[in-house]
Amino acid sequence: MTPNAFALSAALPREARRFWWLAAVAGAAYTFSLRGAPYADQAVAKALLCALLLFAALYHRAPGERPWLCAALIFSGAGDVLLAIPTLAQGFVLGLAAFLLAHAAYFALFWRLRRPWSQAPRWHRVAIVVVWVAAAISYAMYWPGMAALKAPVACYVIVLAMMATAALLADLPGEWAAVGALLFTVSDALIGTTRFVGAVPAQEYAIWVFYALAQLLLSAGIMALRAPRARGGAQDEERAGGA
Repeated sequence: MTPNAFALSAALPREARRFWWLAAVAGAAYTFSLRGAPYADQAVAKALLCALLLFAALYHRAPGERPWLCAALIFSGAGDVLLAIPTLAQGFVLGLAAFLLAHAAYFALFWRLRRPWSQAPRWHRVAIVVVWVAAAISYAMYWPGMAALKAPVACYVIVLAMMATAALLADLPGEWAAVGALLFTVSDALIGTTRFVGAVPAQEYAIWVFYALAQLLLSAGIMALRAPRARGGAQDEERAGGA
């Protein structure tokens, strides 16, 4: 791991750090296991990342955010399992629904932490525009191959872009959550491309690596300890983890 990774984990509540590192190890191990995929219990191995991050999330210091973070990780883990069972007839649609709910939970969490557009860093504002343009282009690319999934995929793409927008507007320390949200959009775009357009070289590895990094960065960015706000107030105290 790089020094930045150690700095990232050091910003977490002490009780959460061990689970965050275990999740990082589980994510890396699953990456290497893809050489032998599909294999027995692959769904369980895939779900370990979010399961361990869920244990870390239980120690998040802001009680108003904790349920949303836990919900996002639970739905993400469910989506991981559903997409890892090739024999499940409706696995893709059910996985899509689970991840839509995960993105909705992340959106709800980030939206309560939003700052005015003018106060967001310039690159965040540029990234928001890029996210929505990329979402429209991706949906247009998927269109010929979606058949009956046009409406569900449209809903998913919109909610995903909303989640990324909220993450980029959220007033959080560091850039971890913002980068994590963008990596999530890349991972999902690759899934859509392989499903509706055509194969991408090393697609299984690329999709998973971007996704695992996204979940690790999102969780760490949300759980990172925050200094109390100067203006005070109940909301600021909660956001600082002082509640």
